[in-house]
Amino acid sequence: MARHEIPWTDDAVKTAFRKWAELLKANCCDEPNTMLALNWDNSVDAALKTGDAAYVLMGMWLNTRAKTEYGETPGVDYSIFQFPEMGMGHDDVSMVDSKEFNLLSTAKNVDGAAAFMTYMLSKDATAILAEYGMASPSTDADVAAYDPVIQKSVEAVSAANEVQFVLGDLLPGDLGGEYRVQIQKFLMDPSDENIDAITAAIEAVAVNAY
Repeated sequence: MARHEIPWTDDAVKTAFRKWAELLKANCCDEPNTMLALNWDNSVDAALKTGDAAYVLMGMWLNTRAKTEYGETPGVDYSIFQFPEMGMGHDDVSMVDSKEFNLLSTAKNVDGAAAFMTYMLSKDATAILAEYGMASPSTDADVAAYDPVIQKSVEAVSAANEVQFVLGDLLPGDLGGEYRVQIQKFLMDPSDENIDAITAAIEAVAVNAY
């Protein structure tokens, strides 16, 4: 999908939307007007602070918020679980956010920037990240220093046969924006007819994005 090797109107894409529609129709989430009116931190508060929601689908950086802002204990007050197995051949795939450091050739201090990037993969830096509830991609990371929730996250990624970056992070320019707009329209109406309409709208932008 990220390379547009298949169109957004492909049935594989529509099947993914239909699976989400099944969850929505089974009352997995709140009403569309409520979902679309909430920003992410209110959604997180509902799950980890007030207890008004049972779970929240969010990136692992949420772990830092739970520890530092809520005073929650990882593995005791909250944890994570694999989002549902579908039996469609993708259950051993892990999805991660792509967060990047970019070093530009036009930087005023290229050597200093390169040194910082090297440091971020060092054992000292990974220890600091672990203290704040975050994982590092460095092979020098001490997994034992991670809290139980981060350990569980790292183990899931390590055990996966395949790791994919979150699709929205990989889409170029206007396509990423259109993708997010159409997902909101899908939440308002998860019918098969609307799935046809939103995938066609994304495809119309995608054909000019590559």
